Amino acid sequence: MSETNILVVEDDSLQRRLIKENLEQQKYTVFEASSGQEALEIISIHPVDIAVVDFKLDGETGIDVIQAILERNPLVTPIMVTAFANVENAVEAIKKGAYDYIVKPIDFEKFILVIGRALERQRLRKEISLLQDSLKEKFSSKNFIFNSSRMEEAALLISKASKSDATVLISGETGAGKDFVARTIHYSSKRKKGPYLAVNIPSLPETLIESELFGAEKGSYTGAFERKTGKFEAASGGTLFLDEIGDLPLQLQVKLLRFLQEKEFYRLGSSKPLKSDVRIIAATNRDLDRLMKEEKFRPDLYYRLNVIQIIVPPLRKRKEDISPLVDYFIRKYSEREGKKIEEISAEAMTALLNYSFPGNIRELENIIERAVVFCEGQTITSSDLPVFLKEKQEEELVQEGLSLKDKVRHLEVKEIKKALLENGSVKSRTAHALGITERMLSYKMKIHNIFSDKKD
Repeated sequence: MSETNILVVEDDSLQRRLIKENLEQQKYTVFEASSGQEALEIISIHPVDIAVVDFKLDGETGIDVIQAILERNPLVTPIMVTAFANVENAVEAIKKGAYDYIVKPIDFEKFILVIGRALERQRLRKEISLLQDSLKEKFSSKNFIFNSSRMEEAALLISKASKSDATVLISGETGAGKDFVARTIHYSSKRKKGPYLAVNIPSLPETLIESELFGAEKGSYTGAFERKTGKFEAASGGTLFLDEIGDLPLQLQVKLLRFLQEKEFYRLGSSKPLKSDVRIIAATNRDLDRLMKEEKFRPDLYYRLNVIQIIVPPLRKRKEDISPLVDYFIRKYSEREGKKIEEISAEAMTALLNYSFPGNIRELENIIERAVVFCEGQTITSSDLPVFLKEKQEEELVQEGLSLKDKVRHLEVKEIKKALLENGSVKSRTAHALGITERMLSYKMKIHNIFSDKKD
């Protein structure tokens, strides 16, 4: 059993010694205090997991002591000890932060069970605290890696958004890092200890989006066998990230607008309004201006969401960021794989810099992760990169110095050969795939000296 420290706060020395002896029999380390002041002094010196506090102390109440202990260390789990006449006071203590209460005379068998449950809660709270710390570290501004002036502008807006509680709209292509930006804002804001929930709207069936976001009462739809808590309710005190907001159906856009205006919403199947203290961050890879012109997105909702707008540029428009991102991903995945990869070769870096990255940072990360796995030495080379990157580089070398006419011819030959290969050299299928007639395909194959073994 790992060492567990329990503080007993009891002004009756006999009772205090009795509690201590029973706890020490379970191999717990026990500290004793006869007053609230003495308890706070012990907590300042020693790490304490559980505080067992008597309700009636000389000149003060156990509730006051519990509150003072939690102010000093919120991770301590308090347990109240009370006489039969003070059960109501014990319930009040729970409202003030106590985990549970024990009634005098103490049944030590039950008492030890309560201590065990309290320790399990303590362990979970510590894990959650460590997880929150790691998330804050992961999504801190120092992990926002960039060299480009375009991303510097975005970083300044992220900093301002982190200090505010205003609604944020993040625009950018798929894989550009919109979710990372949203998490960075949350874990740098005053809401960082609250929940961060993300909903990818296109991934949900349209029939379930409303219940997923706003919740549903039992029996409100087929299969609703119990009340469902929605994301707006569950994220109270924190941040709700609505990814791909442009795909939100119009009827639900009205509900979201009402929430942004009134800070209230309704569960599906209920007429009772509910409140939630949640910050909304939305993101989109679609052109909301065009959607508004097509009457697929409400202008009033757009203006409510677009209080702070952050545009995340695609990676192909900020090539200066590729090198530091590559270094970061090499360190990240080398550590995971237990390798000591120190650099990437100039040839491999050139291949990356010449690539357009349609999948943006997400694609770059996948490429470097694969390269780290394949790399046998201390330097990532072009042989560790995916084949399509090397083919692209070779293609560019071939086309260097060619006239426009020759470049077009080269591309045409390449596409015809590729289509023939993919369609088993069957001309009718190949022509259909290329969007031309079979006669035109035969003509182009003749002038380009492309031969096929199969005939229709």
